[in-house]
Amino acid sequence: MEKSLLNQSISQFIRDARNELWETVTDIVRRNSVFKVRIGKQNRITIPDAEVEALGVKEGDLVQVIIIPLNIPQKKDKKEDV
Repeated sequence: MEKSLLNQSISQFIRDARNELWETVTDIVRRNSVFKVRIGKQNRITIPDAEVEALGVKEGDLVQVIIIPLNIPQKKDKKEDV
């Protein structure tokens, strides 16, 4: 009987941990946004309006940015082809 009770306790622990992890991941996804942008003049980036609205951020708010360079071949400018 002890093994059965132990197995039930372990199973419940795993279910609780899985649910807690799912809630944490869901919370992170809801409060964050992932989108691609090009680096502009003076190394500036622009957050798309839809993302600004969805996140509820406004000018002057402090946000954290994580940059992951995408090594996607870019089309050459027509000027460079000449």
